[in-house]
Amino acid sequence: MAGLEDTNSAPSASARQGWGSSLGFVLAAAGSAVGLGNLWGLTYRVALGGGMAFLVMYLVAVVALGFPLLLAELALGRHTRRSPLLATVAVGGGAWRPLGWLFPLVSTVILGYYAVITGWVARALLAVLQGRLPTDQAGADAFFLKLSQGWGEAVAYGLVLALTAAVVATGVQQGIERLSRWSMPALLVLLTGLVIWSASLADAPARYEEALLQWRWSDWLDSRILRQAFSQAFFSLGLGAGAMVAYGSHLGRREPLPRQAAIVTALDTGVGLMAVLIVVPLMSAGVAGQQGAAGAVGTLFVAIPLGFASLGGAGPLLMAAFFFLASLAAITSAVALLEVPVAVAMDRLGWGRARTAWSTAAVAALLGLPALLRTDLLMASHDLFGGVVLMASGLLLSLLMGWGRPGN
Repeated sequence: MAGLEDTNSAPSASARQGWGSSLGFVLAAAGSAVGLGNLWGLTYRVALGGGMAFLVMYLVAVVALGFPLLLAELALGRHTRRSPLLATVAVGGGAWRPLGWLFPLVSTVILGYYAVITGWVARALLAVLQGRLPTDQAGADAFFLKLSQGWGEAVAYGLVLALTAAVVATGVQQGIERLSRWSMPALLVLLTGLVIWSASLADAPARYEEALLQWRWSDWLDSRILRQAFSQAFFSLGLGAGAMVAYGSHLGRREPLPRQAAIVTALDTGVGLMAVLIVVPLMSAGVAGQQGAAGAVGTLFVAIPLGFASLGGAGPLLMAAFFFLASLAAITSAVALLEVPVAVAMDRLGWGRARTAWSTAAVAALLGLPALLRTDLLMASHDLFGGVVLMASGLLLSLLMGWGRPGN
């Protein structure tokens, strides 16, 4: 096993910040995984079609690849107690340095376009609180276009990155863990309430059967659905970006990794499925096939507002609750994405946490400008970095762990 390189300025493993408690870590790791990948990615992919076939393949991907890779990332971080860059070198030697650099690159690029979507969510919440709720397809398309254009989008983008940097700059316990301790329980309570309400709608059983329970042989042979299912599993769990390596580096030696990884996987998958149960009854039969001006990326901001608008006086309140919980989920995931390059810069350059967090957020802001300016570039970035590159880096990490075989 090769020794660590370029670590003269890195903090010692013994001086590394730790989580305040096992529960705090689990909530933070779950917050990292639970994000718009569940509330946005999973729902829009269900809207694209695939239904039962997509969900079954997604669950297979989570169990067969997601959980083992999540456990591997946590084990790598805890074993080395280093950032994702130095952890790969510590276990595999210098030949694995490119994979180590891939982690902060991928997480920073994803954070750039992820902040754009998070800004849309925040603006949607503000619009609902102001009483601006679309009532037809044209109005919903205009609602999304207003969210994703103009100076307001740029302001929301900057505020999201600033809030993310502020949390990370505060530290592991006082920032990341404290945020997760209140945001995750709040998210789960809101989500459970919305699931119960959505499932109680008169036409919910018919919508579930139509969208999720229809057996179509062609779906099972569709390579696009298979690719999206596996891509969704990686993106939802935050695999391949190094976030779990970074979080695992703050764990104590006695933490039960398999149990913790299983809890995080179950929470993330459960939230995704609950989001689908909320959204499906809200989608009219035409939404999946006609996404209008918003396209697939706007499903969260078109189908859901239309569904809530049809509920009369309760619609705005329920929609506000949904976008509030989406905002919570988005911020906790953004924090995890930023923690990766911050951990690398701190280990590599010896910078302080606050300086590193704000500097790295500025870099992410620059990398996300193309996605901010053009929605098609956002989706292209998501397909490449949130899909292909995440899966490639995750599979490379599995090879590294098989080669280096770090202990516990």
